[in-house]
Amino acid sequence: MSRNKWLFAGLLVAAIVCLGFSAQAQTVKVMFAGSSAEWQTLALGTYNVSKCPSGGTAPCAHYTNGSFNLTDGRPTPPVVDTGAIWVIWDSASPPNVWAFIKVDSGVGNRCFFANPACVAGIPAPFPGPGNKISSTLWGDGSSDSTPPSNVEALFTGQGVAVDVAATDIRPEDSYWSTCRTNSIAGNGTPGSGDFTDGLGYNTINSPGVCPQFGAPPSALAGSAVQSGLSGSTSKANVVAFNISGTDPFTNKKVTSYTTYSVGAAPVTFIFERSGGQLAGLTNVTDAELQQVFSGTYCDASAFGLPAAGIQAYLREPLSGTMNTTEASVFRRPTVPASQGVLGISQETGVNGANPLTGTSVPCPSSNSLGGRWRGIGTGEIVTSVQKSVTNNGTDGIGYVFFSYGNVNAIANNSNYGYATLNGTDPIFATYSNGTTPYDPGQPVGVGVLPAAANLPCNSGAFPCPETSIWTGSLSFPNVRSGAYRAWSLLRIVSTGTALTNAEKVIESSQAFVVTTVPDYIPATSVKATINGKSFTDPGLTLIRSHYQQTDGNGNKLGPKPVNAGKTEAGGDMGGCIESSTNVGTQLIQYNPNSCVVR
Repeated sequence: MSRNKWLFAGLLVAAIVCLGFSAQAQTVKVMFAGSSAEWQTLALGTYNVSKCPSGGTAPCAHYTNGSFNLTDGRPTPPVVDTGAIWVIWDSASPPNVWAFIKVDSGVGNRCFFANPACVAGIPAPFPGPGNKISSTLWGDGSSDSTPPSNVEALFTGQGVAVDVAATDIRPEDSYWSTCRTNSIAGNGTPGSGDFTDGLGYNTINSPGVCPQFGAPPSALAGSAVQSGLSGSTSKANVVAFNISGTDPFTNKKVTSYTTYSVGAAPVTFIFERSGGQLAGLTNVTDAELQQVFSGTYCDASAFGLPAAGIQAYLREPLSGTMNTTEASVFRRPTVPASQGVLGISQETGVNGANPLTGTSVPCPSSNSLGGRWRGIGTGEIVTSVQKSVTNNGTDGIGYVFFSYGNVNAIANNSNYGYATLNGTDPIFATYSNGTTPYDPGQPVGVGVLPAAANLPCNSGAFPCPETSIWTGSLSFPNVRSGAYRAWSLLRIVSTGTALTNAEKVIESSQAFVVTTVPDYIPATSVKATINGKSFTDPGLTLIRSHYQQTDGNGNKLGPKPVNAGKTEAGGDMGGCIESSTNVGTQLIQYNPNSCVVR
């Protein structure tokens, strides 16, 4: 990190202590931090074709930029993560402001639970608009605007405190993943036996064990997980936090919290095929993916294709995308913990190699060209797949939560594709055979990712309601039915006024994904008017069963599991898929090899 960033971080912390946030509370409705899966879709829903969330004064305007600072002032020196930001403001005087800095779920949760919370900001002068979200997605073709000076001053002054975490996984799961990352590589006690209870980004804490107040500073902050991609300086800081009790750095009480469901998004396996190694790929199975991503055999033959080295692109282990995929495809937990895990972790053999590159941890291959690489954030995974042949010599495969914005760079392009998982399509009802699209918004071509250009309404641009894109009128039909297993319920975590304001953003976003840009399945029922007719999306009618997360030594992390509504608690990223109307009795999909046995 440059000296001026450290200086800014120190001044920012000092400003927080001296000035507080009372002035900002008059205008800042919510400051999100976290999930890349939620970043864009919540921006679109907040703006909502300039209508603004409930409580705002229309019209609204939007701004995005690729690199703002998120400062955690608890360690010495302060820890700074960087990420893209969106800022939306209304026409009130002074304006109401909504903002979201994109890091990952682990960092977002940590920055919300930290006491004091992290702050988002940037040294002056305030940077110009970055247009990091395509104008085709806002619903009205608009480009970014420059914020008024009083909005800019919020971020160039003392910064804005995080009061909402946006997360792909529950706080209990995020806490577990941070403890797993911030510890010695290997087995805990009793241990799972696969040597990935701890991942090796700290050399002090026992595998998978969470440090508490009184531990030395070196135990509380491990080595930042670095990107393995050439030219990238991206990283994810590994810093301790608690979700109950007191803060491990300051011993101040940790805030209470409520989780609020946004909607469900499927993990989608995307790949390049222009090099020819993955040209015939259409389906992947759990066992095949485990062979490739664990480094057992980075070869196309693992997928039943002709032998040839390929690349596998992994997310950072604090990421909600990574942990959802880990728990539902690669390394599935079982209950009780003494029974270990099922499958093979994608972190097998990494042992804290930092950065993880194609050569830092050798991956057997028929021609020694295959390898595993670490990407930080969804954007790096998509870029890695997009440039796999150019940068690393062969086709490569990675995973992301699907949204139109996330895959836009490689969508509607036959050089890239997505695969069915265990024979089930994550996006459309049926995988395209290359000539006949089965849904109106499905592109022609085998496994081609959809883009705005494929839309059957509004001349191939958004707005376009889900009723026009899918034959059955509802988005992501195989996720809704329980047939597709790799998905997560996106959530926010907050409390008090910030939670109330964030809920209004979510309500706006849920309506937006039904009528305008269908990026996820709304968590609750949404009533809308589409093409002059009344329409109701029933929302997600499934949940994942909750279970008790434990550390590497088998000690309980977080509260006892509960499976009902806003009182839900416990980990669920590897849980069984159940009907939300008949919790605990009806399993949509039950298989001891594919979900947690409670």
